[in-house]
Formats: sequence, structure tokens, C-alpha cells
Amino acid sequence: MTAIILLFCINIVLGQEYEGCFKSPAEDPDLSSLISSRITTPTECIEQCHSHDHMFAGLQNGQRCYCGSKFGKNGLSDACNISCIADTSKYCGGQEAMSIYSTGQKGPSRPRTIQIIPQKDNSFLITWQPPDISNGNITSYTLTAVAIKTYAYNILPPIESQVQGGTSNNTILRGLQPGTKYNISISASNSQGISKPAYVTEWTSIGPPDKPITPKILNIDKTTITVMLSEGSSENGPVSAYQVVVVQPGTISPVGSDVLYSNYEKSFQEGLGYYITAEFDASDFHNYKKFVVGDGRLIGGYYNAPLKTDSMIPQIGLVVISKAQREVQYSYSNFTNSIKESQKDKIYQMDPDVIVFILRMGIIFLGSLLIISILIFYLIRRRHEKAHIIKLPEQQELTLQGPLHEVDNMGYIPEDVPERVNHYQELKNKVWSIPQSSLSINNAILRRGRFGTVHSGTVQKDDQTCSVVIHTIADRSLKPSEKQAMLRELDVCIKASTMMYLAGLVGTCETSDTLYVVLEIPPQLLKHLLLSARSGTIFPVDQILPIGSSIASALQHLENYKIVHTHLCARSIGITNDWIPKVMGHGISKYVLEDINFARWRAIECFTSKKKHQPGVVWAFGVLLWEMLSMGGTPYSNLSFDSEVEEAVEQGIRLPQLPDTPDPLYEVMLSCWQVDPEERPTFDELERLNTLSICPITAFTEPYIPELELN
Repeated sequence: MTAIILLFCINIVLGQEYEGCFKSPAEDPDLSSLISSRITTPTECIEQCHSHDHMFAGLQNGQRCYCGSKFGKNGLSDACNISCIADTSKYCGGQEAMSIYSTGQKGPSRPRTIQIIPQKDNSFLITWQPPDISNGNITSYTLTAVAIKTYAYNILPPIESQVQGGTSNNTILRGLQPGTKYNISISASNSQGISKPAYVTEWTSIGPPDKPITPKILNIDKTTITVMLSEGSSENGPVSAYQVVVVQPGTISPVGSDVLYSNYEKSFQEGLGYYITAEFDASDFHNYKKFVVGDGRLIGGYYNAPLKTDSMIPQIGLVVISKAQREVQYSYSNFTNSIKESQKDKIYQMDPDVIVFILRMGIIFLGSLLIISILIFYLIRRRHEKAHIIKLPEQQELTLQGPLHEVDNMGYIPEDVPERVNHYQELKNKVWSIPQSSLSINNAILRRGRFGTVHSGTVQKDDQTCSVVIHTIADRSLKPSEKQAMLRELDVCIKASTMMYLAGLVGTCETSDTLYVVLEIPPQLLKHLLLSARSGTIFPVDQILPIGSSIASALQHLENYKIVHTHLCARSIGITNDWIPKVMGHGISKYVLEDINFARWRAIECFTSKKKHQPGVVWAFGVLLWEMLSMGGTPYSNLSFDSEVEEAVEQGIRLPQLPDTPDPLYEVMLSCWQVDPEERPTFDELERLNTLSICPITAFTEPYIPELELN
């Protein structure tokens, strides 16, 4: 105990370093924050100031305790002559003088007003206010996420991120586990120390459960199918419920983490061909492990309708559901291959003697066919030999005399009726027809395009496996007008051909009812790399101008083919591992992009007329440059509505010059935003961007607000 008391006294002495006596007029005290008017000792005042994160404590007039981070603004004094009430051996300032002590505090106070917005990609958008008391210049913030509740199978390590710059007030914390409650701490640092952390807790968005095992068929009757279900699992959230779904023969049903089927009645009315036949809670799984599909009961509010198994047998699937707060995620099993399985079951259930009899009859039948085929071949050969013995009396030259008349209705096309051109086939002939065995498609839906769904996947070519995105189009179900529009947009990608700075068309793969359009997908998006730089990930600033120059080169290539890029922004630019940009979003590939609100990239003349022309793309290019220089900041982040952006642009307001942007570079951006489209630079001129110079980016002054950029 004596040692502990001694250690405490040493800490007090070290913390109470006397700085001296300083002038302190009553109307302008040397330390500005008055904490108490009834302090009796320096130690009590020091403790009060330290608890409020101040670096210095000051006593004046014997009992008045002041706190602050700077002292000595009025100079030294020799008027500290009032003894402290509880310790007369020490002085507690004077009438116009203050005794100053250091508190031992070095770092700033805690950051304030922390807000966390969970993102769909298992990350947090975190914003905060700087400390009230900086005790110097804030140099960085340190964020740490510690999992305190999770569904993951293994222990999750803490995730730490550092944000440079005292003006920074937001970041995206990535690499988090779905369906996990995290304790987030934020500490501020100055050149002397680090603050105490501020804490807040939040859950990440849940993810889809693990893919369940395909139900096993046990028995097939006239109106029912009995299946064995396997229990589901998930490390992305809780397993909350199960659904049993039925897919009618010949139907291609959708699957995905956000796909929900209808009940039997609605499916029947809309002719969908797939429906939910039962739903039950995860706690009741043991009661439904051996499940009879089609028994006519009402299970979880869904009618388990009797089946028709007399001809083709429906497929059965299991859906695992995860629910948390307002979020719901689904995971679909593969569907039963019930036709083949039922045929196998029937064969296995037959008597062995019957099977032997059937095989013998089959052998006899096939042998008879073989003998008949040999006889027919022999007769045809003899007849052919006799025909060659009869010769023509003389050799004649065969010529066509007179007009050509129809001989075969299927083989004659009149000369005055032109043959119809199959544009669909012409387009397909221009691209690589990918074998189905070389294409692998993930079930999860990334986007929903105008003509179908977009998935990730891989394609094998020249013994190499490449990551791609795949636009799945049920072209036989498209209306004629939709099919024409689809072909036009596909033709844009074909016409653009291959180019180093374009994410091009890889090829197409066609089945009996589906067209798969396979597109190149770079490993990173420019927008995500810029935002990651706000969290401490390195983004080489010297690459910004070469990236911009390469993008201009790609846009010049598109202009040569009379293609207007209507979706240009940082989210439509992919980046390879070698920092080579790949422009995406032209033609049908625009459905691969996120659902972006492009009002903040729109040229002044395009707000009212929705005009699509190259000068409008130049305007968007200028905004894209600003995005890169602001490290992913939201254009016009101070304006909440598109109408406000339009009004500001029409009034001549342009995006501001950022602190680290050189004047020549900002002048290029301003030239892209000229009111007269004819005065804007060409892409050929913008390709020379890399001849300019750029400064290091030291601060992120423009916030990123995703709800203003995404629909």
C-alpha cells in the first residue's frame, strides 16, 4: 500500500510542473476557461483541468481555477502573492496575476458527434466532429473496430484505420464481417500525443447465408414429393427461417440474395411457374426435416398445393432466410433433378426378372434392325449399279433456256424481293462465341439491367481464367422493341472494338433461351480507390494526370466511332493492378454500373434538353478530374437536390478550386465547364493533361455523401 501511495504522489508531482507566474488582467485572464471559484489547492485545480483535457491549470485570487492550452500572452509577473487556502506554503496567484501549472495532458480531447452508416458492401461510413480542445494541430485520427458479437465461425481480429489530416471528418472502414456488432473507437492525435478514445457501437449489414444442400428426393407419388432437407448455416447473420419452393418443369426461376418468390395463388395468376409452398421458423426445422411437398396443408401462411407428377416432375428447392432488423437475405439451394431421379427410382424398384426380360427383348429388337439395314443397303447398291450400265446416246451440254420458273417452293427466291438481313446473327458473328463449358456464372445478382440481370463470373480462354461480368438476357421473352434496343446497345460495344483504355466486350454465349453478354471487369473501381485513400490506403497522386490523359484517349476513341459516353464519372472507371484505367459504361455495359444519379456530372445544356453530345462528355470529364483531386468527394455536396445543382450551374457557380490543385490544372477544369459547348476543349487536347504538374494532396476538404450520388 505504501508503494502505491508513493507512486501516486510521484505522478502528482510530475503532473504539477510549475510553469511560473504570469500577468492576468481580470477582464482578460491568461487562461480563458473558468472551471471553479472555490479551489483551495493547486492539486485540486490541476485535477479539474486534466479531467477536461486541458494542458494547463491556473490559479488567481487564491481560489479561482482556470484551464487552457496556451499561456503567457501578457508576459511574466511577480504579483503571485496570495497564499492557497488549504496549503499556505504555496501561492495561488494574485489580483492581476495567475500561477500556471502543467496538467500532464498532451493530446487533444475526444472526437465528438460520431455517426455510423452501415454500407451494403460490409463497411461503415463514419463521420465525426473534431475535438473541442485540440491542444495544438490535429495531425490524424485512429479508428479501431472490435467485434463484440458475431455469427462468424472464427474469432475476428480488430480492424484499424488511420486518417491523415486535421480537417478530415469522415472515412469508410472496410473489411468488416457481415452481421456483426462492432465497438468503434476514434482517437485524435496531435504532434505531442493521442486523445482518449470516443466509442460507439453499430451492426454491419447482414449477408446471404451459406448455400444450402440440395433437397434429397425420398419418394414420388401422384400429387406429392417427399424430400429430406438439410439444416442451413450462416456466418453472415442469423438463420431465421426456411422456405420450400417449387419450380414447374421448363421454367427458369431467378435466384439471388434479394429474390423472393410469390405464393401459389399469385404465381398461378401471373403464370410465373415457381412459388413458395411452405415457410417455417428455424427453431421448427426438426419438425420439417422430412418434408412432404404437395400435401395440401397451409404451412407458415403458404398453401402447399398438390403437385402434378404424371408427366414431368416439378423441381424442389430449399431457401435459407436470414433476418436482422429491417434486412432480409436469401440463399437458394440447387433444385432437384427430379425427372432423372424418379426414373432411376422406378428402375431400381423393378423386379430383376423383369429387367432381364426387357434387356433380352431390346437385344432382339436391335439385332433385327441391324439385319434389315444390311438388306436395304444391299438392294440399293444393286439398283445403283444397274442404273450406271444405261448410257446416254450422246454427250449433251446442259444449259438453261428461257426464264427461271419456280421448281421448289422452299428453294426459290424471286429476284425482286430482297432477302431479309438477320442483324442478330450478323452481330453475333462479329464477337467470340464462348463455349458454355468455358463460362462460369455466380448466382448472386450484382445489378438488374434493362434487359436482364448482371452477375459476376469467370471465363476460360487460352488456358487462362479471367474475371468478368455477365449480362443475362432472356432474349426470347423480350418484346421486339426491347430486342432492337438491346441489339443497338450490344452493337455499341462491338463497334468500339478493343482498345487499351476501354473495358471491352469479351464475347457472347447463347443457350436455347438465354443470351449471355460477357464483359471485361477490372479488379478495382477508381471511386473505391479514391475513397480508400481517405482511410489511409495509398493512392499515388502522380498517377492522377496519367489516368486522366488515358481516359481522354479512350473517349477520343469512342468519338471516332460516333459513340457518346453518357455515364462518365469515377464509378465508371475501372483500374487494373498496373494503374491503367479502363472506361466502362458505354453501350450495354452501362447496366454493369451502380445506379448513379448523374445530375452532378451533367452539362448545363443537358439539364433541360437531355441532349447527348461530346461537349457534354467533356463537361463530365472536368467533374471526374475534380473527383480525383478531391479523393472521391461528392460534387456540389452542399446542395441536396438536383434542382439546386441545376440552378447553381445556371447561375455560373462551378466546383471550387481545391487547396492542393495548381492554377493551370484548375483552368483546364474550368474550360470543360464553359457555357458555350464550342469553347470546351477536345479530347485530343485533354490527352495532353500529363504534361501539367500536380501537387501532393495534404487534406480532404470535400465530404463524400453517397446518398447524393446514388439513386
